[in-house]
Amino acid sequence: MVVRRTTRGAVLLCLPLVLGLIAGCGGGKTASVSGQVTYNGKPVTGGSLSFTPIPTSGGQEPGKPGAAVVGDDGKYVVGTYGETDGAVIGKHQVNYSAPVLPFPEGREPRPGESPPRSGFEGLVPRIDTVEVKRGSNTIDIELVPERR
Repeated sequence: MVVRRTTRGAVLLCLPLVLGLIAGCGGGKTASVSGQVTYNGKPVTGGSLSFTPIPTSGGQEPGKPGAAVVGDDGKYVVGTYGETDGAVIGKHQVNYSAPVLPFPEGREPRPGESPPRSGFEGLVPRIDTVEVKRGSNTIDIELVPERR
């Protein structure tokens, strides 16, 4: 009987900690983020985006980065803890990665050969810092050539 009460008490004491871990350590609340990626006024047809939270002046851990796949129509939806749950509320650094295209069917790449180019290599967001606010966020991303 004593062992049972001790175990039950330990579970009750640890429950808030376990629930906190499940909710996401250090992470904040998310808000939906979607939009379209364009280059020269036309939709980008692939690639991916990352939304990396920028720490506040208080130094508190801002949360987990979000990611999105850019569709054939240039549209994207960000996911952080799930596929489409959005990004952590706050300011983010946005990065774009060009798609990696497969080699033509039936052709094996030569050693050290790079995959075919998509035409979106070397592009970066014109505005690379965005703010995610509570609610629904539509953030369109315009890509420009990277300045060197």
